[in-house]
Amino acid sequence: MYKDFEGYMYGVLGLNGSWINLIKNLTDKLNLLRLNPNKTEIEEIKVDKLVPGRFYIIQYDFNGNKLWCPIFALDYKVHKNNHILYAINLEYLPIRYKIKMFSQIFSKIDKQLDNMTQEKFVKNEPPLKFLTFEFMYNLLKNNGKMHYCITAYTIKDFDNNIKIKRAFLCSLKIAPEILTADFKRINTGDMIELHESLVGSEQIRMEEILNQYQKIIEEYQIDSVEYHKKLANFRENLKLFK
Repeated sequence: MYKDFEGYMYGVLGLNGSWINLIKNLTDKLNLLRLNPNKTEIEEIKVDKLVPGRFYIIQYDFNGNKLWCPIFALDYKVHKNNHILYAINLEYLPIRYKIKMFSQIFSKIDKQLDNMTQEKFVKNEPPLKFLTFEFMYNLLKNNGKMHYCITAYTIKDFDNNIKIKRAFLCSLKIAPEILTADFKRINTGDMIELHESLVGSEQIRMEEILNQYQKIIEEYQIDSVEYHKKLANFRENLKLFK
């Protein structure tokens, strides 16, 4: 799989019949693993155990709205007690771009990846240390100016508020699932539940946000860079009540 990840993914695409079916089926599989972590492919970890070089699913507090995000962690910094995780938000990249990029990366170290995935437990797999912030930033910037997908996630802010609410460590065994994950449907369900629990002006504001999010989903186009930039901009500027 790793030596020709792109060919493998297009084979999986053929079995699913379309990009839409592929994304939905692999996202549903990943979400089931999140709900029932088996420690072989996915395991919930404490947020202070996040390290660069690993794939994760995190639940992040975007100014009061908790959204699930598939990420690849790149770097960790502490500045004046503000703990920051820099990561690629994988939903901000078109799927065929992700497949091609990681196929190029995986093919260079396919034997190493095979050894990594022989580990029984996901926590024992070593991180991909060579995929540093600088390396991935330059790779993304020089190949389509896609570096907009790199996001700074506050783990703990100046007031000791935890912004990453939950974190799941993902194995390289499920690279197809994590790279194709699209949590917008799942996030929408959570947002609707929150909307129904609110009253007055807060419910009206939540309804406006939901309508924006639904519009983005309706405009979804496979491999549309402008769409993915729009999604990134929406989340980064999401303002909600505390």
